[in-house]
Amino acid sequence: MDTNTNQKDELAVVEYVRDLKGFYSHLTNYLVVIIILFLINLLTDSSYIWAIWPALGWGIGVLNHAAHVYEWFNWFNERWEKKQIEKRLGRRL
Repeated sequence: MDTNTNQKDELAVVEYVRDLKGFYSHLTNYLVVIIILFLINLLTDSSYIWAIWPALGWGIGVLNHAAHVYEWFNWFNERWEKKQIEKRLGRRL
């Protein structure tokens, strides 16, 4: 393996770890804020659970972030990018 390949691999791993860190931070913020909202909701007026709405809305964002980081739907991966670049250049890379 040459050093250029090693550097690319290292950069890819560093980027992934940063994405993972960002997701964990997002998830932690979500959990803390949603727990606080539910506590406020239950302590002030437990007849209507309104805290479910921000939990669902923000939860969709957290799931989207997880799908991106863990590549659950890998439609726009490196292979797709390379194919698009080759198509626009009119030649193979």
